[in-house]
Amino acid sequence: MFSNQLTLAEELILITLDDSSGKLFASAKPFAIDIAIAASLIMELTLNGRIDTDSEKLFVLSNAPTGNQILDDTLAEINTEKTSLPTSVWITRIGKKGESLNQLIIKSLVDKGVLMSVEKRMLWVFKTRVYPPTSRIEEREVRARVMQLINSDEIPNPRDSLIVGLLQATSLINHLLTHDELQRLKVRIDNIVNLEEINRSLGAAAQEAWQKIIDSTPVIRIC
Repeated sequence: MFSNQLTLAEELILITLDDSSGKLFASAKPFAIDIAIAASLIMELTLNGRIDTDSEKLFVLSNAPTGNQILDDTLAEINTEKTSLPTSVWITRIGKKGESLNQLIIKSLVDKGVLMSVEKRMLWVFKTRVYPPTSRIEEREVRARVMQLINSDEIPNPRDSLIVGLLQATSLINHLLTHDELQRLKVRIDNIVNLEEINRSLGAAAQEAWQKIIDSTPVIRIC
């Protein structure tokens, strides 16, 4: 089912990969990418009829495999919980997996041939792994699709509307548009996001989860 189609999480990773470094946006607000990815997995499972949400809870409709290991592992984790929990709690839980989850998604893109894994020596001492696109076609396609959508009067398909909603809810859209562009396109972006009910509910849950993670993270002070 997902063998050729990129998931929302995979497209978000491509959008947040820096063109020059091959790494995720270093200047993004703390945990913004983690929360966006967590919310995207919830959205994907909802789109595929595996889970549903109401104003208070998230619950499983079907535990049938999707064919995507990351989605199936997320679904299994939700399904094993004995009580129904708020969506924001699940986004918080999933978001706290942060780097490890992002690396799994990057690996899935490498396995699909969209990204390639290389080692790049930084400062000639430390080794870090970066993931440049194999052709940049997929990266350009995702970003171009989002940019064309918000700069036009096109009616978005549900998946594109959800991507824009995730970018807006986590402020990642600030890395794609200048301040002036954000001001000029604010109404258009809001209209795109509001087309999908799930954007409104999950957007609020994502912001709540984001704040919970920030509040629970110790502040490291350097004296």
